[in-house]
Amino acid sequence: MRVNEYRQKNLLEDRVDVYYRVKTNEVAGILDFLQKHSQRLVGKTDGRELLFSLEDVYYFESVDKKTFAYLDKEVVRIDLRLQDLENAYFERGFIRVNKSTILNVYKIRELKSEINMRVTALLDNGERIQINRSYKAKFNAFLNAVNQGGVQDETNS
Repeated sequence: MRVNEYRQKNLLEDRVDVYYRVKTNEVAGILDFLQKHSQRLVGKTDGRELLFSLEDVYYFESVDKKTFAYLDKEVVRIDLRLQDLENAYFERGFIRVNKSTILNVYKIRELKSEINMRVTALLDNGERIQINRSYKAKFNAFLNAVNQGGVQDETNS
C-alpha cells in the first residue's frame, strides 16, 4: 500500500481520501479508524457552542425531552434524539442501558452486579450508570461481541 501525505495551508477543512481496488481487512481497519477519530458533534453549554469528539462522550442522557452528552468535565446539550444516537453510534460502542441513557462501553472501568438483578457501570470519570434489567441481556451480548472483535447493528432488527 502506498501512502501519500500533502500539506496545504489554504484548506478550509482537513480531509483524507482513500483509494482502493478491493476493500481488504487492512483498508476496512483504516477506514474504521478514520471514522472513529473524525466524528465531531456540536453542542451548547453555558450559552456557547462547543465542538467535541464522539470518543470524548461517556454517555448520552435524555432529561425532559432534551438530550445531553456527558464529557469528562462538561455536560453539553445536543439537538439529537436518543433513538437517532443509538442507531448512528451502535457500532462505535454506544448502547442503550436504560430508558434515558446510552452508554459508551469504552468508558467503563468496572461493572458491579446489584441485588435487584441490575448492574452498575463505574465509568473512567467516576460516575455510576445503572443498567436496568430489561436492557441487561442486550448489553451483555453487546459486550461479548465487542470482546470478540465485532459488533453487528441489531437496533433495526
